[in-house]
Amino acid sequence: MKLRVLFVLCTTLFVSCIPVKNVQDINGYHIIEGNKKVGKDLKSQNVFSFQIYKDRRFFDRYLYERFHDVPGFSSSEFNVEIEDVPFTIRILSKEETSTYLDFTDYIFKNDDPELVKNGKKKQFIYMVVKDENNQDALSTDSFYRYIVAKYLDEIRMDFKAY
Repeated sequence: MKLRVLFVLCTTLFVSCIPVKNVQDINGYHIIEGNKKVGKDLKSQNVFSFQIYKDRRFFDRYLYERFHDVPGFSSSEFNVEIEDVPFTIRILSKEETSTYLDFTDYIFKNDDPELVKNGKKKQFIYMVVKDENNQDALSTDSFYRYIVAKYLDEIRMDFKAY
């Protein structure tokens, strides 16, 4: 009996010392904190990320159809107003994501065996958003984080990325 109690106490103590890490996953998207090692202007820039099973060109076409009437629209950067506040949304390329995120190369180079088996190729869309003061609108201390995340999730759902 003493051995069991000692085993349970040791196991509990050991497990309590291991930090629990999780990635926020809300309705099929992630908000990822950017790489802290990059330059001052990109430092800790948060990135809205989601997975698609289509080629990136389809997403670019969808953006064009939805936002083509926005002045200065480009499929890589455009301005929107969310609740009467102007924001700049920037879609990152594969090359840019390696600057923002530490693990991007891992994601792009490794395929999920289940998806490959089913003949689906996964791609990721990464977006950064700045408010009118050129501040990170997805930052945890940003007043706009939740309304911007909701808006980007609406874009994701309208695109039918799931």
